[in-house]
Amino acid sequence: MKIKRKRYIITRNDNSEIFCGLARMYHFKKINEIGDTPIKTYSSEKKAKASFESSWSLIDFEYNILEVVETIEC
Repeated sequence: MKIKRKRYIITRNDNSEIFCGLARMYHFKKINEIGDTPIKTYSSEKKAKASFESSWSLIDFEYNILEVVETIEC
């Protein structure tokens, strides 16, 4: 059985780094170095923007919010 759902992620540096981590230990990591690192996802673009901007008050870089499809196989 497969579950597919629309999610949103945050990237920076021309989409070469992705926002990852758990339990408020978030950081950007190069996409080609992700491995098993959890990727922070959001249920809507609005929630992604609000959450990211409230927790990273000193954003001195450009970032993107991208729509992705998450697939869970059971």
